[in-house]
Formats: sequence, structure tokens, C-alpha cells
Amino acid sequence: MPNGIEANRAVFIPVRSYANAVARNRARRLVRECWRLGKSRLLPGHDVAVVLYPGLDLFDERRAQLGRLLRQAGLFA
Repeated sequence: MPNGIEANRAVFIPVRSYANAVARNRARRLVRECWRLGKSRLLPGHDVAVVLYPGLDLFDERRAQLGRLLRQAGLFA
């Protein structure tokens, strides 16, 4: 969603079905790092909300998932 400013903003929302707060926070940190590493390739001026579901929380897998989502949304430059 366009936000009217030159910066991209993101929020990562884990669902409650994670085992506990530690797992939710780990998933959020992992995807936040994926976002940080890839945000330079995105078109500027968008807000992004990502809902995190439990699964295999591996960096490479989450990075690929986030990349696919951003490509489908048309946010890659």
C-alpha cells in the first residue's frame, strides 16, 4: 500500500498459534532480518504488513517466502 513518503515501512504480525512467546519473537526477528537485507531492492514509498504463521523457521526458507510475497505484490524495483 503506498504511504506517501519515500521510505518503506513494515510490520510483522505472528498469529497466536505459535507455541509460546519465544517462538513468536524468534519468527518476528528472523523475518525482520530478511526484510532488512532485501529492502534496498524494493520500490520506495510502501507500507507492508506480513502475517507470520508457524512453520519451519529457517532463515533461507523465510527469506524465500518474503521474496515471493514481495514479488507477487509488485514491490521489487
